[in-house]
Amino acid sequence: MGLRKVGLTGGEPLIDPDKLAAIARFCLTELHVPVHMHSNGNLVTEQMCKTGSLLSLFESVSVTFLGGTAEIHDNMTQTTGSFLRSFEGARLIAEAGLPLTCYFIPLSHNCSELPQLAVDLGGIGVRRIRVMALAPSGRARSIYETSLPMPHELQVLEEGLLRVGNDLSLTIEAGNCTRLSMPGFSVLDGHDKCMSGLNRVHINSRGHVFPCTAASGVPELMIGDLGKSNLTSIWNNNHLLNSIRSMHDGSLESCKDCKKDKKCSAGCMVREHSALPTTVSTACTIVGSYHHA
Repeated sequence: MGLRKVGLTGGEPLIDPDKLAAIARFCLTELHVPVHMHSNGNLVTEQMCKTGSLLSLFESVSVTFLGGTAEIHDNMTQTTGSFLRSFEGARLIAEAGLPLTCYFIPLSHNCSELPQLAVDLGGIGVRRIRVMALAPSGRARSIYETSLPMPHELQVLEEGLLRVGNDLSLTIEAGNCTRLSMPGFSVLDGHDKCMSGLNRVHINSRGHVFPCTAASGVPELMIGDLGKSNLTSIWNNNHLLNSIRSMHDGSLESCKDCKKDKKCSAGCMVREHSALPTTVSTACTIVGSYHHA
């Protein structure tokens, strides 16, 4: 099918280092494709970061922060000490010279503190930060509406991070969806526009397939089950996936007269759908037509 890259996320991939290493080596030696990994950083050890060890198998590793302080981050993770362990994990990876990106998730109560966290991370050798807007999926779905930052909070965050990035020569980047509300960040490579349905899918641990990572965990957006069908068939024939492609190229007939058309095609389908997370038929034309079909 032309696979070019594999990303591993969780849960927490480092909870089983041997299995993670086996998967990474399979991607590298059997599939001949690079692989990257997303972690919370809590289980990173110095041994994992050594040359030839686990984390050296990945073309990039990320560590995610849900707050700029232990109080906020630990409250979100519901795990005391998780902020300090994430920070230490990032330090070990950066100190080893491995390709590291630290992810910031802007929330309604953390935007003012994240620029200082960027300063602190810069001080331990982190050079790249990605800002990623909260997606209304998975565990975040139940808190999505109450956790979204206000526009003025995002403005404070954007201005603060850009200032820190300029002062410390850090790369502050974001994907297409995040830059809709914070356009000043650098364009994340391969994320200059929504690529859902065009060059990526997300497969969860149950074999359920979604159009993108943001859609994972939203049952109405599941496009297939690898226990019942193969990926080639899902990729080529799924009705929702083909509708998303039609939305991208402007040929979806049912959207032509909709006043939301430009917003939908320029924005994020998952967030459009999340406006009414339990009422699929009125959330948007694409998801609604798929649901009723």
